[in-house]
Amino acid sequence: MTDSRSLTELGRIIQSRSTTIAAWLGAAEIPQPSLSATYPWQEIDYPRDIEQDRAEILEALDELRTLLLGPTSYLFHTSITSVSYRALGRRLRMTHGHHELTDRVQPVWVAVFTTLYRFQIAQNVPRQGSISYTDLAAQCDLGELDLRRVIRAAVSIRIFEEGDGHVRHNAISAALASPLSHDAVGFFAEEFHPAAMKFSEALRQFPGSKMAGESALALVNGLSGDMDIFSHVSKDPVRFERFANAMSWMAMMPGTASSHFVNNVPWGRGEGQAVPACPRTIVDIGGSHGDLCKALLRGYPGIERAIVQDLPRVTQISLEETFEAEYSNRIEYQAYDFFTEQPVKEADVYIFRTVLHDWPDSYAIKILRNQVPAMKPGARILINDICLESGQHTDPLTQQAQCTHDMMVKMGVNAQERTTQEWANLLSEANRGYKINSIVSPQSSVHSIIEVVWEENP
Repeated sequence: MTDSRSLTELGRIIQSRSTTIAAWLGAAEIPQPSLSATYPWQEIDYPRDIEQDRAEILEALDELRTLLLGPTSYLFHTSITSVSYRALGRRLRMTHGHHELTDRVQPVWVAVFTTLYRFQIAQNVPRQGSISYTDLAAQCDLGELDLRRVIRAAVSIRIFEEGDGHVRHNAISAALASPLSHDAVGFFAEEFHPAAMKFSEALRQFPGSKMAGESALALVNGLSGDMDIFSHVSKDPVRFERFANAMSWMAMMPGTASSHFVNNVPWGRGEGQAVPACPRTIVDIGGSHGDLCKALLRGYPGIERAIVQDLPRVTQISLEETFEAEYSNRIEYQAYDFFTEQPVKEADVYIFRTVLHDWPDSYAIKILRNQVPAMKPGARILINDICLESGQHTDPLTQQAQCTHDMMVKMGVNAQERTTQEWANLLSEANRGYKINSIVSPQSSVHSIIEVVWEENP
């Protein structure tokens, strides 16, 4: 990391880039951002140069805050009150357009967010108007004094508004009230916060382990050996639905949004570059509710058939949906356990989006080997996961997000994020017919797109 910049220089960057973004929003007739609960938040598709300005502002703000706090205060706010999720590396973003809610972690804010989740406080505040502390306490079945304490703490980090003994929503608390956001906060509060407390114990007890049942999360749940948390959670419908919603919520973050993948698939490359033909059949392995396939079908009319594969509980829910006409006859759902042989033979493209990083090498190799019987010459596997590259310039927020994922998958199942060389080694170990053809890392994306071509009898 380079030497820090001066306060004056950081201030100039923030002011100039903010002015540029404000002007662009005005020209695009998009309202200037506000914390008002009535603000019409929307997903903003920033052009490349404006997205770069936004990244520079966030980087400068982070550096400026660190300088103004100073070393001792920075350690206090990071490790004790945790003004960012950096203690564990998790930076949360609430899905209410582009407004961000940065989750505070250890130990004070764990208590706040856990209480907000368990007592459904945000859900009990009316969307319009306000509610008295007395009435809200009664609806949440929580003592009024304790409710006031929690709300006061939440207001201090810009969640909710209060006055005259009443509580009302702002944009952040309104986002927290949405089902996906609520489940995501609950997932991290209930599942990963306890695991964080077991992380060092797991490292000491199982040094260098790559067994799913020897992770911090496994210790919390009393697992061992090969028993992974995914299989364990799938037995509990409530936990499983919360997990699925949390993963859907994560996929909506700007840095991890599926649009980075959709806009940079190999067949969508710009003119003048060698491009494969648009695939006719694609298979999204671990595709959950099919959001990625729907986006690909919207963007590429040449795709005739998209198959979404996931565990039976997930696919059954998806089968009950009503689909828009644009892809109703082009998408299908199939129950599939990727630790068994791939049943869809000779598709053009098989997709693993944020799947393989969830598994240690031995498990990931087994998953990849199970695809081999289905592969035809020239077929592609697209892996949408992180590529950790030492020395590669990555903006601090993206780097933090990548380190976050690395810590989370280690805590969860003793997995890891991988470098380009580690991806190459993994694929070669699975089968020498797998050849990396290209790696694309879209700007401001946490993930890269690793294009793997199947070469029969290499």
